[in-house]
Amino acid sequence: MREEAAYPDERSAATIDGTHSHTLLEHCIKAGVVDPLPMVGIKMKDHDGEFVVDAERAQRVKVASDYIRNRATLTMGTATVIAEQRVDPQWLLSRDDLSGTVDVQIHDPLNDVLEIIDYKDGMNDAWDSAILQMEQYAVGALAGFKIARPNPYPFKTVRMTVIQPKLALRGGQTIRSVDYPVKQVVDEVARTIVIEAAATDKPDAPLVPGEKQCKYCRAKGGCAALGTKALEVVDTMDITVSAAEKDPTRMTNDQIVQIMEAAPLLRQLLEGVEKEAQTRLERGVDIPGLKMVNGKGHRAWRLSDEEMAEKLKKMGVPKDALYKTTLVSVAQAEKLRWKKRDGTDVQLSERQLKTLETEYVVKTVGKPVVALAADSRTAITTNAAPLFSAVQPEVPVELPAWLS
Repeated sequence: MREEAAYPDERSAATIDGTHSHTLLEHCIKAGVVDPLPMVGIKMKDHDGEFVVDAERAQRVKVASDYIRNRATLTMGTATVIAEQRVDPQWLLSRDDLSGTVDVQIHDPLNDVLEIIDYKDGMNDAWDSAILQMEQYAVGALAGFKIARPNPYPFKTVRMTVIQPKLALRGGQTIRSVDYPVKQVVDEVARTIVIEAAATDKPDAPLVPGEKQCKYCRAKGGCAALGTKALEVVDTMDITVSAAEKDPTRMTNDQIVQIMEAAPLLRQLLEGVEKEAQTRLERGVDIPGLKMVNGKGHRAWRLSDEEMAEKLKKMGVPKDALYKTTLVSVAQAEKLRWKKRDGTDVQLSERQLKTLETEYVVKTVGKPVVALAADSRTAITTNAAPLFSAVQPEVPVELPAWLS
């Protein structure tokens, strides 16, 4: 945060889109809207501007609202659901700079569970970063009770749940949870946060570059620590600069692994530097050796589709060749909405969707990609040798005397 202070907080399209989904979820919880799908077409507004609820956003938010409703049902009506509440761990940590806003809390006195829910609207798996964030939120939520030790809290367990609907498009789990005993949160987690936060207080606190912490940092384009770390990684590689060694086909396995391990940090450095260079050039700063140019454009019709269709017909193009029609994809079919003759909105029922999934959908595996050995995905077997054991020689059988 110290380094980012010098850079403007530019809201990306993905960030704004995520904010809009949070706004819809908050509205559904506070207004008691059970199903967000009927809200398709309704205009809403938040601090990132106005937006119209579309079917895809409503479907994603429905994943969260259905989970929250089901959880509340399991508490026999005793649960309290709280949306977008700011929590502050100051009571437990004696620091006033660690507050944050929890997307959803479920206070479940029947099962002695305080659930912290973090809704993520992106495609990249956010589990690891979300858990670290929710640990801090959990301390903040418990601190809100202002219970002095050794008095007990009203809950025995803190459940941290990440809801990320878009992971379904990649075959991942959309809802994942982990439980912490309350004692672990107020003792171990709180102590860790205090130590780690204190380490950042010094004005000269060292910067520790890394793939996770630098990925979304606004300062990475001008970060000397990241640049130094990336170059150190390159310097430590056991690779000569001879022409022969520049050919990947002549590298050793160890050299390839070294480059693959360094790639994420190098990519982040290049991405940040490129963005910073563009920002400076757009401000009119002259950077010798660099310039702004137009990227590759695309061709488009000068006239409207209807006008161009008429022009092409006059050129002899048959009508059935003018328009290209393709079947909707699985994801598009699941989100289809249409109007009946009486004007009411219609979509596939839950039973029809289940039929599609079980009878007409086949899941294909993704394209093979290279990953580090520490990656959680299962390795693909490409070497068939281990699948075949050596054929044992047959033991000679002594023939009967009459066959000799």
